[in-house]
Amino acid sequence: MTEIGLFLVLFIALFVGWTMGRKTSTSKNKQPKKDVPTDYFRGLNHLLNDQHTEAIDAFVDSLEVNSDTFDIHLTLGNLFRKKGEIQKAINIHQNLLARPEISPHEMRMVQLELASDFMSAGLLDRAGRLLLNMASASKKNEFHPKILTLLVDLYEFEQSWDKAAQIGAELVKETSAKKEIKRLAHFHCEMAQELQEKEQWKVAYQQYKLALDVDPSCVRASIGAADVLNSQRRYRDAIKELKHAVDQDAEFISLIIPKLKECYRKIWGSGGYIKFLQEQNQKRPTTTVIMALVQHYMETDKEYAEMFLVEQLRAHPTIKGFKELINLQLADSQGYNQQHLVVLFELIEQLADAKHKYQCRQCGFPGHQLHWQCPSCKSWGTVKPIHGLEGE
Repeated sequence: MTEIGLFLVLFIALFVGWTMGRKTSTSKNKQPKKDVPTDYFRGLNHLLNDQHTEAIDAFVDSLEVNSDTFDIHLTLGNLFRKKGEIQKAINIHQNLLARPEISPHEMRMVQLELASDFMSAGLLDRAGRLLLNMASASKKNEFHPKILTLLVDLYEFEQSWDKAAQIGAELVKETSAKKEIKRLAHFHCEMAQELQEKEQWKVAYQQYKLALDVDPSCVRASIGAADVLNSQRRYRDAIKELKHAVDQDAEFISLIIPKLKECYRKIWGSGGYIKFLQEQNQKRPTTTVIMALVQHYMETDKEYAEMFLVEQLRAHPTIKGFKELINLQLADSQGYNQQHLVVLFELIEQLADAKHKYQCRQCGFPGHQLHWQCPSCKSWGTVKPIHGLEGE
């Protein structure tokens, strides 16, 4: 058990003792003194023997449900859920709901916790029915945003993107929270991606535009819209979307450059592409931009291309850039020099391949692939390419 959990157990034990002492002192003139419940002492004995789960069970048995102990029962249920003992959490919360003395406000609190229990247990149908009933009956009370949030979490887990977007739009109207706005935009992108796979280009493009209406900074929507336009041979429109994506978030330029190059190649014009690369290299040099310029300079002046790369590496050293420099020098080397360069190139290549390419800005989760939703913290749009010596 964590230190917080142990502290909670100790606090509950003390609170139970204080509550019973308080009740005894206030009622000693009204009724005979009651014995302390044996469950209380049983709980203390379990606690002293480091049997924390048994201690919590005993304290639960010793606590009557009333206005003084309601919050403790609620907290205990949450503790069981976080410990993974979902059935115990469900039992506590259902026991609270069965009490006729709890107020409507307290009942809604318990229902929210019970819905969370069901979701943790994988009982998604039961959680959904409970939340939908609560949502229809609580549109004007303080619990409505929390109910909507849990519904969105539920539909997101089920990957029911249309339902998640519908409830998410209602939630955004109520809270305007940046996190929910970003999440809603990605729901539209998920729907668009499924439509792309079915080659339903028009409705896919509409979903990407809906995402941008919700969150104008959604770089995923701009890149996705460009892919749709490219598939429809609307290359100039795709180029506009890709350049807009760079304006939204230049950290994704390593994804955008290859797509941009392809579009320019299909309209038989590289002048605008090279100008764009040069502008970006002035604003924010990255390995992808530098390598793209080196490839272009190699077509006309190999010596200048190598000098340009060396100059850029001095100002912005990266492992990927150093690997490319060795690769350029391999072509002109012979004998032992070439053998040494081959060994060095292979070592640098292994080092570069071992390094993660992406990282979540929220929790730090690293990976070799881009995930629009972080696999670790489940945040949307927080995984981005790594920059610096080991990245871009």
